[in-house]
Amino acid sequence: MRNTSRGVKPADQTKVRRPSIILFAIIVAAGLIFIGKGLYIHAKAALAQVLLETSFEQSIGKTGSGRPWPWADFTTEVRLSSARLGVSDIVLSEAGGEALAFGPTHLMGTPLPGDEGTAVIAAHRDTHFRWLKELRPGDLVDVTGRDGSNQVFTVRSARIARNDASGIDASRQGQWMALATCWPFDAQTQGPLRY
Repeated sequence: MRNTSRGVKPADQTKVRRPSIILFAIIVAAGLIFIGKGLYIHAKAALAQVLLETSFEQSIGKTGSGRPWPWADFTTEVRLSSARLGVSDIVLSEAGGEALAFGPTHLMGTPLPGDEGTAVIAAHRDTHFRWLKELRPGDLVDVTGRDGSNQVFTVRSARIARNDASGIDASRQGQWMALATCWPFDAQTQGPLRY
């Protein structure tokens, strides 16, 4: 018998499938890279806090650098914690923007928490300061200094402002603290608004 169908021959089917398989493999590889990058950022932030916590604990009440690793361009300054939310973060000294990958950073030119004026601490919204969206007026934020001092700050309010118009006065009378991060939470890109 003679085959009179005009379908695709098996060799032709292989030619059609091969580009599809390659395209599928590329898409899967790209997806895994993006997932891996996202996990890497969170893993780096979590591991850094373990190292920072150890460094901070070892430096309480002692003189010395408080550097968590020899090449760090920052020191550990204070621990922020909220018992209600079950969170705790080590705050880094006045360091470069790269330090934000490791933890919240005390902004240069502002006092430390507990000193006269407004201390400003900033962190990324998708790692260390994602818990800010859960803070409510009346919540308590405990601050432990490297010198062993303890202060308790009460959340008074939260607001959203442009990054160039925060209205924060570092020289305000009294002991104040402002925690700042990008807004909106869970956004894919960074805009000009801060929480």
